[in-house]
Amino acid sequence: MDVIKGKRWYFFPAVGIGVVTLLMVIMFKGHPPLEEQSEPSKLVEVVQLHKSSLVAQVDAFGRVSPKVKWQLLPEVGGKVVYKHPDLAVGKMLPEGTLLLSIDPLDYQIRLAQAQADRKALQGQLAGKALQLENLQLSLDIETNRYELVQSDLKRKQTLRKKNLISQSELDGERQNLLAQKQKIQDLNNSLNLMPNETEILQAQLLQAAAGEDEAQSQLDKTQIRQPFEGRVAEVNVENNQVVSPQQVLARINGTEIMEVEAQLSLADLMTLMKTVDNPNGLNNQLPRAEALGLSGEITLKSSAYSFSWPAKISRIGETVDPTLATVSVVLQVEQQYRQLKIGQSPPLVNGMFVSARIKGLVKDYWMVPERALHGNKMYLMDSDNRLQLIDVQVLFRQEGQAAVQGKFNDNMRLVLTDIIPAVSGMALRVESAVTEAGSEDSEAAQ
Repeated sequence: MDVIKGKRWYFFPAVGIGVVTLLMVIMFKGHPPLEEQSEPSKLVEVVQLHKSSLVAQVDAFGRVSPKVKWQLLPEVGGKVVYKHPDLAVGKMLPEGTLLLSIDPLDYQIRLAQAQADRKALQGQLAGKALQLENLQLSLDIETNRYELVQSDLKRKQTLRKKNLISQSELDGERQNLLAQKQKIQDLNNSLNLMPNETEILQAQLLQAAAGEDEAQSQLDKTQIRQPFEGRVAEVNVENNQVVSPQQVLARINGTEIMEVEAQLSLADLMTLMKTVDNPNGLNNQLPRAEALGLSGEITLKSSAYSFSWPAKISRIGETVDPTLATVSVVLQVEQQYRQLKIGQSPPLVNGMFVSARIKGLVKDYWMVPERALHGNKMYLMDSDNRLQLIDVQVLFRQEGQAAVQGKFNDNMRLVLTDIIPAVSGMALRVESAVTEAGSEDSEAAQ
């Protein structure tokens, strides 16, 4: 019994030691290593964003039309007695060419009548001059005679006082004096009227001279000559046809200056206007399109050929198209048909459909490849290699590049890869070394 009791006494301390050992093992036992899971990142291509000096340009389309359009409108009527053989649609005619001649007989008769009227009035004026001399001479003679009669009257008055003559003889001398005085008065009246009659004849002579000039002018207008070098666009007259004044007989277009009326959107026009800092030559004067410094180019293009002409901005339209919300910009191109190289460059002709490129001044723009645009947003990579979505406004597009406006800084990294879906803050990793944004494309565009 004592032996059994001694074994029980050893059992409890052994159990206690085992429990303490187990607790210590559990407390000091190390945890198994945890495997960290990395966040998935998107492989992207990026370029460095920077500003580039570029000429803003916009493209539009329009049709060619001549600046000078002339209508052959006769100012006199009659029968056409001559028509130039080359007065036909498409023909080129030099300046001063006699196009039409109208029967001049009626106008020659009117000119002869006007010349006769003028010469008759000139003869009357010459007669008036002689009449004036005669009247002046007669007045001098009658004045001297009046003085003689007056002297005779005084002498007879003296004789009458001495009763050497009768009273009737004295009265007769007085009557002679009054008659002589009347003659002088009549001559003075005629002389006073002479200037008025002369002025009337001179006015009539001026009227006759004007009538003669008009008759000569109408006679000259029976021959119609071309005022400039041009191409015939329309003909509505034949030989022996009777024409009336202001009847459209032909239309001729000038060839030296051609115009293209291109339609630009308001946004494109504002893009060009933003490149103009201080227009040259305004100086508080009315604005002129020529002073804006814009330039242009006209291009005729097809699948087989392409021809270009330098152009200058002539004017900007005064109204906005209510349907398309566009403004017309007129470009002018100068050309010389005499220097045309056949087979190398065609001339600009009326109705030709061409494209117009209008260029502004050199400015600094944020230029990015077009494939980097995603609607009105662009993808950027921040310093933590996280995706940022930025709102942008496209100013213009050119040669695969787009000028954009937004909250940018130099050396930002532009993401070119199209990410689907694009979530702001998602992790990115670079596919290739960072390059400058669109450097090669920018050089090609310039």
